[in-house]
Amino acid sequence: MANERVALVYIIEAFTSMFPRFTDDDDSATQTSQNRRRFLLGVGTLTAALAGCSGDDVQAENDTPADDSSTEETPTDDTPADDSSTDTFDPASDLPYGQWLTTDQSGLFFAYANLNSFPEDTVAGSGDSSELSVDDPLALYPLIIGGAAVGVGQLSLSFAGLTDAVSPTATSDSTVRELTITNESIIAEGSFATDQLNERLVEPTDETFGIAYERTSTDRGYDRYEPAEIPDSVSDPPAVAVADETVIVGPDASRLDRTIAAGDGNRSRIFEADETAIDLLEQAGTGDLVVGQFGSATAKQLFGDFQPNSDPQFRPRSGEDMVSTVDFDASGETFESQFAFAAADLGEDRQETIEASFGTAAVNGSRSVEVNDDRITASGTYDIEQLAADPAGQELSQAAAAELVSPEALTFQYEPPRGQQFGELWVRVTEDTDAAGIRIEANSGGYTEMQPQERSISAGDSVAVQVDPDGDSVTVFAVNAEGAAGELMTLSVPTDELSETAANRAVPADALSFSYESPDGSDFGSLTVEVVADTDAETLVAQPQEAPGLFTDRVGSLTNDKPVGAGTMLETAVEPEGDEVVVYATVDGATGEVARWQGPN
Repeated sequence: MANERVALVYIIEAFTSMFPRFTDDDDSATQTSQNRRRFLLGVGTLTAALAGCSGDDVQAENDTPADDSSTEETPTDDTPADDSSTDTFDPASDLPYGQWLTTDQSGLFFAYANLNSFPEDTVAGSGDSSELSVDDPLALYPLIIGGAAVGVGQLSLSFAGLTDAVSPTATSDSTVRELTITNESIIAEGSFATDQLNERLVEPTDETFGIAYERTSTDRGYDRYEPAEIPDSVSDPPAVAVADETVIVGPDASRLDRTIAAGDGNRSRIFEADETAIDLLEQAGTGDLVVGQFGSATAKQLFGDFQPNSDPQFRPRSGEDMVSTVDFDASGETFESQFAFAAADLGEDRQETIEASFGTAAVNGSRSVEVNDDRITASGTYDIEQLAADPAGQELSQAAAAELVSPEALTFQYEPPRGQQFGELWVRVTEDTDAAGIRIEANSGGYTEMQPQERSISAGDSVAVQVDPDGDSVTVFAVNAEGAAGELMTLSVPTDELSETAANRAVPADALSFSYESPDGSDFGSLTVEVVADTDAETLVAQPQEAPGLFTDRVGSLTNDKPVGAGTMLETAVEPEGDEVVVYATVDGATGEVARWQGPN
C-alpha cells in the first residue's frame, strides 16, 4: 500500500498545502518586521480568493445586486422549488451533495469530497501533473481540480474555528466527513461541537485570523454569525452558519441565506430547471470526489488568483457543462473515474481531443468513450500506483539541492506554542536562489511547502512548520522547477526548557529596551524591542499574547555561530486595550522566556 498512498498524497492533497501560502499583491512572501503589515494584507487577498472575489468574471457578478429576484429562473428563498426531477433519479436525495446545488446568474461550479472514503494517509504533498507518469485528463482533471477545491474549502473552514478539524495532525471535538463547495459557499457536514465553535468565533484568536464574530440570529436550526471586529490584516471575511451536523461558510449573509434555503428545499437547484444538468449528474454517478461546472461559471471564481499549479490537458470552457466523479475502491488500490460532458457546439477538434486523450491510462480494458450529438461520456478504472511520479525523477542529491539553495542562506528560529498544541519552526531565506520552492517536514508529521508563483525563492521569503514542543526535528528540502526535491539539512528543534538562571545569564534584564507607540490609523499599537547590549542568545522571538500571532517577530538563527548582538530590533503589533509581549530566547538547544512587556495599560 505504500506506493498507492504516495500516489494519493501526491495528487489529491498536493494542492491543500498550496493555499495557506499568503501572498500579497506584489508577490512578496517575506515576513520581516519591515513588511509585516503588508504581508498580512495577503490574508485579505486570500479571503477574497476564497470568496470568489478575484478575476473579471467575478467582478461582473459583484456588480450584480445580491438579491437575485430579478432573474426569473431563480425564485426567492420563500418560493417552493419546482421539482422537475425524473421518477428514477432525484439528485437532491440520490446524491449526498445534490440538495446544495443552487445557482445564480453566473451558473455553477461545484466540488464534493467524501473525506472518509479517501485512502489512508492522504496528507499534504506537492507537485503538478507534468511530473506524473500518465497524462490522462479522465483521471487527472477531477483529482487535480477537486483536490484544489477541497484545499480551498478546508482553509475556508478555518474562519469558522475548524482548523483542527481539517488538519491531518491535530485532534478536534468536531469532525468534518463531507465537504461541498458551490461557487462561493463551503458546506461541511459531520458532527460539530457548537458551543466550542461559538467560543472560538466570538473571541478574536489566531484560529479565526483575529476576527471577532457576532451571533446575529438562530434561524432554521443554524446559529448565524457575522464579523463584528475585523483586523487590518483581513478584508471581507465570510459569514458563518453553525448547526450540530452542518457548518456553512459564505461570502456574506445574503449568500449564506441562499445556501441554507437550497439545503432546506426552499430554493431552486440547477437540475430542477435544466434537463442537461440532471442528465449529466445521473450519467457521472456518485463518487467520493466530484467536480462539476454548469453555465458560465468557472473554477476561477473559487480559486481567484490562487490557481492550481497544474494545468490538466483538458479544462471545460465557459458555457460547457460537465460532471466528473472519482470513486475509490475500498482497498485503496484502484479508483473509477466517470465523466459526462455537454456542449451546444461540439466541434470536431473538441471531440477529437476528448476521444484521443480520455481514458488512455485506464487498466484492464476498462476505457470507454462515447460521443452522441452534443454529449460525451467516458469512464475508466485506474491503479493508484500507476499515477505515482517516478521516485527517481523526484529526488535530487544533497549537492544538487545546495546548488539551488545554499544552506548558509537559511536562518532558523523556534517559536514556542501560543495557546495551541504545536510550536513553530521558522525558516527564512536571506538571499535570492534558483529554487522553485522550499519544503519543510517535521519528524512529528508537520509539513509545509512554499512555492511562489512565476518566480523563484527569493531573499526575505519565509515559511514555518508545526512542531511538537515535547521534542522534534525538521528536514528542509529545495524543490526545482520540475518538482524534484533534495534534502538541504536536518535540524533538531530546541524545545528543551531554558532555566531561569540560564535565561538571566544569556539575556540580562538591562539588555532589552521597550518602546511603545499608540495606534495611528490602525487597530493595533506598535512595540519595538531594541537589543541594547550583546547577548548569548542564538535567537530572540517577540510574541504578542493578544494581537494576532502573525505579528510575531524573530531575529537570529539556530545555525549561526554569532549570537544576537546590540543594535538588533524586533517589532510587533500590540492590542491597545491590553496586551503582553513575551520575548523568548534560544540558547544551547533550550528555549525559554527572557523578558515580558506588560502594557500598554
